[in-house]
Amino acid sequence: MTETPRTPRLNIRGAARHEQIIEAATEAFLGRGFDATSVDEIVRAAGGSKTNVYRQFGDKEGLFAAVVRRLAAEFLSPLEVLDLGGVGTRAGLVILGRTLMRQLIQPRHIAFQRMVLAVSDRLPAQMAEWYRVGPETSQSVITAFLGGGAEAAQSAMLFHDMIVTDAVNRALMGTPPPWDEIEARIDAAATLIATRHRA
Repeated sequence: MTETPRTPRLNIRGAARHEQIIEAATEAFLGRGFDATSVDEIVRAAGGSKTNVYRQFGDKEGLFAAVVRRLAAEFLSPLEVLDLGGVGTRAGLVILGRTLMRQLIQPRHIAFQRMVLAVSDRLPAQMAEWYRVGPETSQSVITAFLGGGAEAAQSAMLFHDMIVTDAVNRALMGTPPPWDEIEARIDAAATLIATRHRA
């Protein structure tokens, strides 16, 4: 009798180990930051070996980039799955804005922001990756809702910055605005952008 090939099981095991490494690295980087976290700590938490980490991610910076991508996807997934077909411009922007801000104002996301900003001067590639998978991605969802094109992209950027910048900055300083204030900002920004598109 021919034995069952071992490769698929090894692949599954390898994928599971990959996930364990990212999960362990995520909690370590969020909790202690990039500089205070060692690959040895991550390996102890995830199991496996440093060789596996370096083979899969290249180095600590590569692992950090993988964590940035994972967290950005986690925070933006509710935005990307919204179905706004048939929803009016202003109403759709309000839904998009509230969905986005519920994700961005939560403590886990603020910890993520602090984690990335702390290394922005020394790891510009990781900062660029964060911007690509974070703000650019959320703006692209808004752009698509507004119909695509250069004007929609500009409106999406304006809407995003109007609702995100002040609230997240205040949260980073430990004084997040109350939700009713965030909602009022979203409503006002949605009105401005919807009016701009009707003009």
